[in-house]
Amino acid sequence: MSGSITLTVNLFGAFRGHENGKPLTLSLPHGATLIEARRALKAALDNNPLIDDSALADETQILPEDAVFERDTQLAILPPVCGG
Repeated sequence: MSGSITLTVNLFGAFRGHENGKPLTLSLPHGATLIEARRALKAALDNNPLIDDSALADETQILPEDAVFERDTQLAILPPVCGG
């Protein structure tokens, strides 16, 4: 299947300051990988190095690094946090 998919990314933690915390909309090719999604996020978030250390989750789970997107998906980017 060809075409594109839309990833809607909700921003949390340190990323909430971008565009007043409004979700990002990324258009990627059908079958895009998590690596490609991270690359697109970096471009949208001014190459913020924190993206590499952040988890990406869909509606049900933290995504593994080998995740592939076959459909439009809601995501959350979850930066690491400090504290006890």
